[in-house]
Amino acid sequence: MNIYRELNNNKNILLIFGGFASHPTHFKNFIPKNYDWILVFNYQHLKFETLNNLLSSLQDKTFHLFAFSMGVWAANLFLNSTQCPLKFASKTAINGTEYGIDETYGIHPKLFALTQKRFNLESFKNNLFGEHLPKTQNFTFLEESLLKKELQFFLDHRKIIENQFPWDRVIISLKDEVFFTEIQENFWHYKGYQNQISKIQAPHFVFFDWEFYAKI
Repeated sequence: MNIYRELNNNKNILLIFGGFASHPTHFKNFIPKNYDWILVFNYQHLKFETLNNLLSSLQDKTFHLFAFSMGVWAANLFLNSTQCPLKFASKTAINGTEYGIDETYGIHPKLFALTQKRFNLESFKNNLFGEHLPKTQNFTFLEESLLKKELQFFLDHRKIIENQFPWDRVIISLKDEVFFTEIQENFWHYKGYQNQISKIQAPHFVFFDWEFYAKI
């Protein structure tokens, strides 16, 4: 698990739990002015001590949590399995579920395992970005062998912790080819979040169509 930060002594900080294959270059141009940000990405372990220590040093700031894709699962583990030193001004789940990999309320484990076995980066990019793919030429991705290891990490560490920290907003893309829309809808309705859901016409990587600052 890597932690990227851009801290310039602004009052507000975005804590973003990225999804599979996320990289700071994917988010940099979408961060609103006058906001600092921290990105959790490249999941290789679930040891949150370094992140907690960083957040503890910034307790005088106002934090907004955004979790994207498999980052919703990771953020849920972080919130509920550690002594998080913060209270968040807002928490937003984007195109994912707390269960991550699940037969009913996540990406089916058989499909996830098949994706890991046959992973092709270019095919994944098409599903991730949809019609926005031409705009991503400057986005960085790790090589396929490393990304397959990250997929295997998710498979090896799949577990469910029921959430004690409710989300304020749930964003669901209607053109999601990675984390299918119907599965997301079923999960969040099952959890009672009907009134927090916003649906938008966008692919899985929602940030060309949805702005952080518009939802803070």
